[in-house]
Amino acid sequence: MIGGALAWTIKLSVIIATDGRIIDTGAAAFLMKLGILMLLVGSTGIGYRLSLHRSPWLRITAILLSPVVVSGAFLLFAKLASPLVNILVENSSMWYAEQESPIALAVIFFSSIGYLLYRSNKTVNSFTLHP
Repeated sequence: MIGGALAWTIKLSVIIATDGRIIDTGAAAFLMKLGILMLLVGSTGIGYRLSLHRSPWLRITAILLSPVVVSGAFLLFAKLASPLVNILVENSSMWYAEQESPIALAVIFFSSIGYLLYRSNKTVNSFTLHP
């Protein structure tokens, strides 16, 4: 999750640095695709982790449906939160801010979720020797 959000953050940085000249080509397009792929792969890990110690069928279902949940969350950002952000950037000189606002909101959301999940993960020390 954090990797996908980071790729999208860099994508937004490229767009801002080029003043919107590069949005759907070059580095921005590559980082958009890379971010989507990393978010979907990361979501399957979360689905697996949440269904650990459950039946195999539930685990398989959680792993397969987790990318659907991530895609649905992104569509929710685009549908609900985007009009609110668009009010803020309506008369802005950054004409591309309106179309990139769902990605910016997704970056904040997915990086926060990834960080919270990372912090709550209990690490297992596999090198502990038992007498």
